[in-house]
Amino acid sequence: MLFLIKNNIKKYRVDFIISKKIKNISRNKIKNIILKNGIYINNILIYKPNKKINIGDIIKIYIKKKTKKYIPNKNVLLNKVYEDKYLLIINKKKGIIVHPGNKHENDTLLNKLLYKYKYINKITRCGIVHRLDKNVTGLLIIAKKKKSYKKLIKKFKKKKIIRIYKTLVIGNINNKSGKIKTFISRNKYNRTIMCISKTGKIAITKYKIIEKFNYCTFLKIKLETGKTHQIRLHMNYINNPIIGEKIYTKKNTIKKYKVPKIILNKINNFKDTALHASTLIFKHPINNNKIIFNSPLPYSMMELLYLLRNKNN
Repeated sequence: MLFLIKNNIKKYRVDFIISKKIKNISRNKIKNIILKNGIYINNILIYKPNKKINIGDIIKIYIKKKTKKYIPNKNVLLNKVYEDKYLLIINKKKGIIVHPGNKHENDTLLNKLLYKYKYINKITRCGIVHRLDKNVTGLLIIAKKKKSYKKLIKKFKKKKIIRIYKTLVIGNINNKSGKIKTFISRNKYNRTIMCISKTGKIAITKYKIIEKFNYCTFLKIKLETGKTHQIRLHMNYINNPIIGEKIYTKKNTIKKYKVPKIILNKINNFKDTALHASTLIFKHPINNNKIIFNSPLPYSMMELLYLLRNKNN
């Protein structure tokens, strides 16, 4: 990282200037970088945070990124539906976390990939080109070669990989189909969740009704963009939260629909998220053959549909 001091700010210290130039970096962290020989002024290594800055000075900062080493784990379920030497498609079950994070460093899909494919750590993110949340089930693509990873990422960016989801939401949606378009960004108070924000990135979700019930709607969802928690956030945005969704769903939203007790109990005790990645359509990144995969709904969603159909008659 490099920047030029354009204004006359002789009275300011280098740690103060850097903290103003770079967001989310404390002066204490800057001090630690200096102590680890990571900051230069005009190509001269500095040793003290109180070093004064002059106009025309060039500051260079070298921050060493920590590379985490994850442990291979053979016990994570890898439910393969297709595999060749370039890619792997799995049908992810509920409860499986895709990538290591807070409190889950060594019990994720990535850890299983490290165990199954010894070379995969040489590929960015161990070949994982997109994710599904912990309690979201369904189809997931993994690249097994650097070449296929790069091409799959390009296909995602160019919207050449069609992903279709099926979901059960609270309430009745009147229109047979529709499109939700908002801007999504990370919540500034809680960085683990997302929010609708004017300063965020564009997010577009299309939906189509499969089946309507008295108190719920069964939908087919097609993503035009793939932002974190996009479907969950968008369905909550139109006041039709996904059954089993715990983060964004407000308690009052379910209450206002006056759902019968037997169905309400089933909804409240539904431990999964009623969202399933059911279909993948794309061209193979190497041989260009068209690939279509469909995954049946998990048992928990099938059971809920059965109850809704019975109570709807």
